[in-house]
Amino acid sequence: MNTLKRIYRENMEANQIDPSLYARYRVKQGLRNENGTGVKVGLTKICDVVGYQMIHGHKHNIDGQLIYRGYSVRDLVKMQSKKPVQGYETVAFLLIFGKLPTDQELALFRQALHDAVNADFIQVEYETSNLLNALQIEILKLYGSDPNPDRDSLEERMSKGISILGSIPLFVFSNYHHKRFDAYPLGDKGLAENILALARQSDAYTIQEARVMDTLLMLHADHGGGNNSTFANVVITSTGTDIYSCMSAAIGSLKGPRHGGAAEKMSGQCEMILELCQNGWDDQMLEEIAYKLLAKELYDKSGLIYG
Repeated sequence: MNTLKRIYRENMEANQIDPSLYARYRVKQGLRNENGTGVKVGLTKICDVVGYQMIHGHKHNIDGQLIYRGYSVRDLVKMQSKKPVQGYETVAFLLIFGKLPTDQELALFRQALHDAVNADFIQVEYETSNLLNALQIEILKLYGSDPNPDRDSLEERMSKGISILGSIPLFVFSNYHHKRFDAYPLGDKGLAENILALARQSDAYTIQEARVMDTLLMLHADHGGGNNSTFANVVITSTGTDIYSCMSAAIGSLKGPRHGGAAEKMSGQCEMILELCQNGWDDQMLEEIAYKLLAKELYDKSGLIYG
């Protein structure tokens, strides 16, 4: 971890925003007041989601782009296609440190994720049946295992974040299988392959499956600061509280059915649509179903088409 802290210090400039840029580009600063108090959001060097271009004052939709530290995620996925299945670790390193890792740095980072797991706080039974609530509980319990949980320099936040990141998959599958997992089963592999091994409780997966999982993790690594859960994280962070509280709050936001919880709602909505279309469907029928959903006449009558 000391080596990673050194790398972080060396790349500190990649994690700073010139305050004058907010005025120059007329970027709204969230809840930030003119006197500098409040919550600053709106500019980031870390991630950008692009869905349109402004041409002569008019908005034109384009194919969506996801940009990590100036790199297109398409290029990053392509770059990893012939390398060991550690694209997610590469992207996580890029997002945290501001540069692509060397092979040696990547191996060090992967090992840090494995070593960061606190086995004493991996549980089997939880007080809640909801996975995200269980995850909140476990992350808050990490606060209790940290000898200096409120120490909050950038380097400390980086190392604590790596600890949380390395622990989450084991929390998830301990809950899912109701069985304690206190270490990764594949010590020399990345998170994608370990997640498949944990999910199936064996190493019976193909390299293609591992690459699909790796790509999925890469795509979910960051989506900028504007969505609900990341904004919640920024708001909580601005109070100066600990990273465990910030992450728990963000997960609480993610759980909502109008955010990450939409995936669970979407499965129910899909079942309803399939039942309605069991005798076949065409474009007109699907359009009618969509309008009825929006008119709050079907499913949970929320007026939402989940996912």
